[in-house]
Amino acid sequence: MMLQVKDLSVFYGKIQALDKLSMEIHQGEIISMIGANGAGKSTLLKAIAGLRLQMNGSITFEGEPLVSKTHETVKRGIALVPEGRHIFGNLTVYENLVMGSYLQKDKKVFKEDLESVYELFPRLFERQKQTGSTLSGGEQQMLAIGRGLMSKPKLLLLDEPSLGLAPKLVSEIFKKFEKINKMGLTILLVEQNARQALALSHRAYVLQTGRIIKQGLGKDLLADPEVQEAYLGAKQKAAAV
Repeated sequence: MMLQVKDLSVFYGKIQALDKLSMEIHQGEIISMIGANGAGKSTLLKAIAGLRLQMNGSITFEGEPLVSKTHETVKRGIALVPEGRHIFGNLTVYENLVMGSYLQKDKKVFKEDLESVYELFPRLFERQKQTGSTLSGGEQQMLAIGRGLMSKPKLLLLDEPSLGLAPKLVSEIFKKFEKINKMGLTILLVEQNARQALALSHRAYVLQTGRIIKQGLGKDLLADPEVQEAYLGAKQKAAAV
């Protein structure tokens, strides 16, 4: 087991975002977390990534407890690609990628990692001298993912990576996730596009108001009538017919 979350509760003041949530991720898996806006999906990723939150419960990574210190979490091998990308708009593509590798002191390894990112996202190589603010939305998302990969993570946390992207670009990005996984990375994906997320995932969890209400194989949840009605638009399609 790579990651175990046990009885995790998170609060924002008096508002409870997660309620005794428990889940696990095994090495090499792609795990999706789906649910409506406000269900607590992003909060879960932030808690795993080491952001300082008011919380109870435990999170262990490779058998050892995680602490609420982002730089320590990155050292342990966890990278968060946040919702909204949050790239450095005034820095070039190359400089953004350098920022992602700030813990890497070996120049040879840095060069190999950079070449790997450019191979995965050729457009970043083409635009390496452009500032982040001049990139399209899809290119900025590629840059955010590439920056995360530059920290050499074992576990990649992806928060709403398809948000604001055209359908064609969404399909392209999801193909990259599959390739990243085959490179040996484990992925935890929070995604509004539940259909694509479940189709990609080995396993998935359904989160509702801070609690997990369903879990199972991605393909099984994709065929689940309740999941279809709540998150895949099955009811709306039937009504239209």
